[in-house]
Amino acid sequence: MEDDVNPGSENNTICMYTPSSDGGMAQYAWELMNALSDEGRGNFKVELVTGQDVVPLFQTDAYPIHAILPPLCHRNEFANRASWVASRLAHYPRREWRFLKWLRGRPDVVAVHLQEWTPWLAASMIRRIRAMGKQVFYTVHNIYPHRYPAMVPKAVMDRWVRKACRSCDGLFVHTERLAGQLAQFLGGTHPPIHVVPHGVWTVRGTAPRPTMEERLEWKKLLFFGTIRRNKGLDVLLRAAETLHDYSITIAGEPLEAEYYRTEILPQIQRLRNDGVKINLIDRYISESELPELLATHSAVVLPYTPNFVAQSGVIFLALAHELPVVASLAGGLKDLFEEFRVGVPFSEVTPAALAAAVRRLADPDVRRDVTEQIAAARSHYSWRETARATIAGYLSTEPETRQAFDDCAMATTSAQ
Repeated sequence: MEDDVNPGSENNTICMYTPSSDGGMAQYAWELMNALSDEGRGNFKVELVTGQDVVPLFQTDAYPIHAILPPLCHRNEFANRASWVASRLAHYPRREWRFLKWLRGRPDVVAVHLQEWTPWLAASMIRRIRAMGKQVFYTVHNIYPHRYPAMVPKAVMDRWVRKACRSCDGLFVHTERLAGQLAQFLGGTHPPIHVVPHGVWTVRGTAPRPTMEERLEWKKLLFFGTIRRNKGLDVLLRAAETLHDYSITIAGEPLEAEYYRTEILPQIQRLRNDGVKINLIDRYISESELPELLATHSAVVLPYTPNFVAQSGVIFLALAHELPVVASLAGGLKDLFEEFRVGVPFSEVTPAALAAAVRRLADPDVRRDVTEQIAAARSHYSWRETARATIAGYLSTEPETRQAFDDCAMATTSAQ
């Protein structure tokens, strides 16, 4: 891992900007960067800029890592909300300034690929990057950030996101559905929107996995990921009223305090009083905890509401661990289920529909089909394809910048 500027002026360099040093975004960057470094080997370089506290799990010698961004302190480290807010307001400009300072010393970097940004600072940062003569790409994992200050009106957030997206040279999304929604949101003239598949997460370690039959006999359901209203946890808890023979594990950090306090916790207490087994782990789950968590459950439940419009990283985590899913058809989940039945879907996001989908997993024919479909999906969603689609997006830039990628273009064409 590198902390200092180490220009590779003999190569065209693409810089991936991913401030998150742990969690799903860090995992995504690690997977994509490994694939990009393989696909572009000898023709261009990829380098990562990330947080100073990058965890060992995402450190590698496959590509240079510049851990230069200031770490984000957790809310629990502050005595009161005012101190926390003040820290956030200072953190993001300092983070962007540190990155731009580093980038000015890297004339070999021809493109910057943003995996994350700060909405109210993004357009300004992109303008400064382009003023250096560099292209800017952004992966739109979600049109809106998962959470932002309640005092920010939606119209203001819309303006920030539109301006930043329109300032880019290219945008990446994971599904055709999200591409359409993004195009509609941006309206008028906007940068090219490239659809790149989300890969199946890499599973580390070689611990034996239970068979599908063994898993499903346990009747243990897992809700994993950040707890937000559009994830539909309240729907699962209402469905649990008719699933007394199942246990439920809820593992994830609450991001909407009022929703969690007034709707989720009271439902959990009522269910426990009725004898339903619920294991609540209401905190951030580290990457090192995931293998055991996923190996000890029967299925992952994704009761996402229609307000969820992105692709779900959780479903690809389930695929990586060969775990069936019970899922609504919200956002990118519908796109995946149209190709592979990796579990049991339900169209109406209601407790009755969810409970019926859970029960269908007991059908021997469904189990057999799901097992086959999971194997097919795991083979199909490779990070190599993600990298190739990403490179194609890089190559679709304006003619004067595309010249910087000529070698890469020829290599990609000959490989195909």
